[in-house]
Amino acid sequence: MNFRKIISQFTTPLVLMSAISAFLPFRVNAQTAPAPVGPVPNARQIEWYHREMIAFFHFGMNTFTNDNEGDGTASPRLFNPTALDCRQWTSVLKSAGITSAIFVAKHADGFCNWPTAHTNYSVKNSPWKDGKGDVVREFTDACKSAGIKAGIYLGPHDRHDSRYGTDDYSDYYADQLSELLRNYGPIWEIWWDGAGADKLTTAYYTRWADSVRRLQPNCVVFGTKNSNAFADCRWMGNESGISGDPCWSTINLSSIKNEADNIAALNHGELDGTAYVPAEVDVSIRPSWFYHPEEDTRVKTVAELWDIYFNSVGRNSVLLLNYPPNKEGLISPVDAKRSDSLGAMIRGTFKTNLASGASVKTLHPRGGIYKPSNMTDRLESTYYAATDDARTDTITFNLGTAKTFDVLMIQEVIELGHRTTGWSVEYSKNGKNWLPIPEATGKQSIGYKWLLKFKPVTASYVRLRITAGKACPAIHTFGIYKQQM
Repeated sequence: MNFRKIISQFTTPLVLMSAISAFLPFRVNAQTAPAPVGPVPNARQIEWYHREMIAFFHFGMNTFTNDNEGDGTASPRLFNPTALDCRQWTSVLKSAGITSAIFVAKHADGFCNWPTAHTNYSVKNSPWKDGKGDVVREFTDACKSAGIKAGIYLGPHDRHDSRYGTDDYSDYYADQLSELLRNYGPIWEIWWDGAGADKLTTAYYTRWADSVRRLQPNCVVFGTKNSNAFADCRWMGNESGISGDPCWSTINLSSIKNEADNIAALNHGELDGTAYVPAEVDVSIRPSWFYHPEEDTRVKTVAELWDIYFNSVGRNSVLLLNYPPNKEGLISPVDAKRSDSLGAMIRGTFKTNLASGASVKTLHPRGGIYKPSNMTDRLESTYYAATDDARTDTITFNLGTAKTFDVLMIQEVIELGHRTTGWSVEYSKNGKNWLPIPEATGKQSIGYKWLLKFKPVTASYVRLRITAGKACPAIHTFGIYKQQM
C-alpha cells in the first residue's frame, strides 16, 4: 500500500488528517496521526517532488542562428535538423535515471516547434521534412514510448509577434496553449518563464491557467511574476543550480510576483509563508541554454554535476537540468556521457543505506505504527513521529558494527508540512563520546529531502538531534551512505 500516493489526492489539512487516520484501524493501540502544520503540498506537487530531476530541452531557431535570445526575425528556412531523433534524447534520460522532461515549444523569438495553425513562423515553413514535421509530436511520442513524463515550455514573451502585450496576443497565446494541451497527450508540466514577460497581466494568466486546469488537471505549473497565483513550483532566484540553505517550500506569493526585489526569498523560501510553492532549480549542463559548438569543451564535469545535485535535490528542491540538442537534432556525446556518469553515481551511492537494520531509540516515541525503525525500512508507507507535545527529539542509531560513510540523507513527511526547524547530526564509536559532523550542524530545513556530503567518518553510533520545530517531528527517512565514484 503506497501511503504517499494515496493521500496525495487530499489537499486540505482536515481531509488529509482523515485520510491518514483511515489507515489506523489495523492497530487497536495505534496512536492518531500528527496533524499537518502550515501549508501542505497538493497532489501535483507531491508527484513532482518524487521525480527529483527533470530534463530541459532548449531547441529551436536559436540553435541554427547560434543565439541564446533571438529577435524573431530569422527565416524559418534556417531550421533543418537533418538527424533529429527524440528517442536518442530519451535514451540519455533513461540512462541517467531521469523520468520527466520539458521541451521548449516556443522561445522568446516566437518560432514554433510544431505546425501551429495560428502563425506561419513555425516548422511548417522550414525545409525540415518538407514543412510536414512536428518536433513537439516527436518529443511527446518519444517520451510516451520511454515511460517519461512530458512537459512543455511555451514562452509567454514573443519578440516575433507585434501583438505581444495586448489582448489580441492573449487570444493568440491561449489558442496555441490549447493546441498543445489538447493534441499531444498528457502534459505533466507547463513552464511559464518570467523573463521579458512583464507586459502580461494577471488577467491573461488567469485565463491561461483556467485552460491548463480544465484540459490537463494533473499538470504542474511553473509560475513567476504575474502567474504567481497559479504556481505549483517557483524559480529559485538563479540559474547556477544552487538552492538556499535553508530552503523552505513555503513562501509568500508576493515574493514570487516581485521577484527582482525578493531573490533571497525565492532562494530560501519563507518559513512562515502562506503558500506551498517549492523551488525548481534550472541550470544548463553547458554555459548556455542553446547549443553552441564552441562550448563542447565546457560541458560541466561529473564533479560539478554531483555538487549541483546536492545543492538542488539535496536542498528540498527539484533539479531541472538542461540538455541542448545540436543542429543535427541530437544530444552531443559528451553531454550524454556526463549525464550517464551522474546517474551511475546517484544509483551507486544511495543503493545501500548503512543505517538499515540499526537499533533505533528516541526520547519521545509516539508509539503505535510510528516506530523509530520506520526511518530506515525503505518503505514509502511508513514514518516515525514523536509525541504531539515534543518539538525536539534525540534519535540514536546503533549501527551494530563500525561503518564508514560520507553522505547523509534525511526526509520529512511533506504531506504534514514543514515541522522541524533545527537539527544536527553527530557520530560516536562507543555511544558515549559524540563528535559533530560540521556540515550537519545547525541545520534548519528538511522538507522532501536534505542531502549532505563530507569527509568520511567511521562510527558505530549516529545521533540525529532535532533542536527546534513548529510541531512534533515526522521523519520519513534517515540514511547514511558511502559515496560511489
